[in-house]
Amino acid sequence: MNSSPLVAIIPAYSDDEKIRLSPEYPAALLDCGVIPVTLPYSKDPAVIRSYAERFDAFLFSGGVDLEPALYGEEKSSDLVVTDPNRDRFELALFPEALKTNKPILGICRGSQLMNVASGGTLYQHIDGHRQTEAGAVTTHSVRIAPDSRLFSIIGKETVSVNSLHHQAVKDVAPTLRAVAWNEEGFVEAVEDPSHPFFVAVQWHPELLYESSADAKAIFRAFVAAI
Repeated sequence: MNSSPLVAIIPAYSDDEKIRLSPEYPAALLDCGVIPVTLPYSKDPAVIRSYAERFDAFLFSGGVDLEPALYGEEKSSDLVVTDPNRDRFELALFPEALKTNKPILGICRGSQLMNVASGGTLYQHIDGHRQTEAGAVTTHSVRIAPDSRLFSIIGKETVSVNSLHHQAVKDVAPTLRAVAWNEEGFVEAVEDPSHPFFVAVQWHPELLYESSADAKAIFRAFVAAI
């Protein structure tokens, strides 16, 4: 493991400043043969640049909502919960990571962050998209564009996924492309066609990793891109 690639994961912090991260993220990465590292937030541009230089890939994980002002809106729902410190850090790290052309994977909030940071917008609240079942249970299907990287990873046009969010991509950023949609037509995945590996999904494949070959394929393709 000493020579294994290092994959940065952006965690959440609780109100008492303790790191919060679902253990399924590092477990999936370890199973794929890389070393996951959670990144402390920093406001120092030199530290953020060093993260981009030092790590071999970046996983923007799930968590609370992005501040609506970041995509030009006022808060319109009391259900919107934000973390300004995380927003600030991720929005500083993302462009630095992007410059390196190293693999970037976004999951749930991570996909929303990658879209907003690229110039897109979000639906602030959508009813009925946060399942009551456990995260390892799939509750709906997603249609994948057959000419997308995601299709080349999973190998089929329809996959069963979980749903643990209440926000979603609205306007896709100019540099990105929507490549998956749910039954209602909401965007479930975006990619940057010009980037070596820039994939962002709205569902949580880390929670399906043990039971779903489709979820496992996403992580393995992310690591293989290193």
